[in-house]
Amino acid sequence: MNNLKQIREIYGATQEQVAQAINVNRVTVANWESGTSVASSSNQEKLSIYYGIGPEHFYEKALDDEAKQLVLDTSARARELAEKSEGKRVKEQDFHKIFESITFKQAMEQYMFSMKMLLATADSGELDKLRTAALINRKMGARLDAIIDLREQEESSGEPSLFDLIEKVESNE
Repeated sequence: MNNLKQIREIYGATQEQVAQAINVNRVTVANWESGTSVASSSNQEKLSIYYGIGPEHFYEKALDDEAKQLVLDTSARARELAEKSEGKRVKEQDFHKIFESITFKQAMEQYMFSMKMLLATADSGELDKLRTAALINRKMGARLDAIIDLREQEESSGEPSLFDLIEKVESNE
């Protein structure tokens, strides 16, 4: 199953816009959509942020009406922000700058601070919201575990990583 093209079309973006946002080549996006290659876990997370939908919808889960609505809502918010800024801000450029400039160390520091703030304010949180936050934390941890498992498999196999192979293809274009 590959829903990437359908999600992009629902969102109303071009392959070039998506590529610019997440710092890849347009041909890479085309290859993901055609099934010639698969987006890495980190690129799936970037796409997830861009489209406002969980990465499980890219390759694993069918797009239901709720998922489609999430993508439409995210697209509408992006257009609304662009209109409010009178076209001075473009989501793809903003995302490009973020993904280009933030390091893993910086993201980790922000994550740790956010988690500490969540814990520091937990006493005033509603019980159902606390449960939801804990569930989100478990699911995010499971995604990180999957990335770690994949990296460990790649390193122990002695074969090039998915990232290395993608870089090789992009540098040959």
